[in-house]
Amino acid sequence: MHEIGVKQLKNTASRVLDEVEDGERVIVTKRGRPAAVIMSMEDAEDFVLAHAKEFAEMRLRGRREHAGGETVSLDDV
Repeated sequence: MHEIGVKQLKNTASRVLDEVEDGERVIVTKRGRPAAVIMSMEDAEDFVLAHAKEFAEMRLRGRREHAGGETVSLDDV
C-alpha cells in the first residue's frame, strides 16, 4: 500500500485506478495526513461484509459452535 497526495492523485488518477484494479490499495493524503483509502470494489465489498453486524454475529456463532464440536457437512452449506 502506498500513499499519494490529493494534488498528485488529481494529476494521475487514471494510473492510480489502474493500480487499484490490479489489487493495490492507495492511501490518499491531504496536507500530509491520511484522508482516504482507495481500494477495488471487490476489496470494498469484502470490507463492508466483514464489518456488517449480521455477518460478525454469524461468524462468532460459527466459532462457538465449532469450539463446541458442532459441524456441518459441505452439502448443508
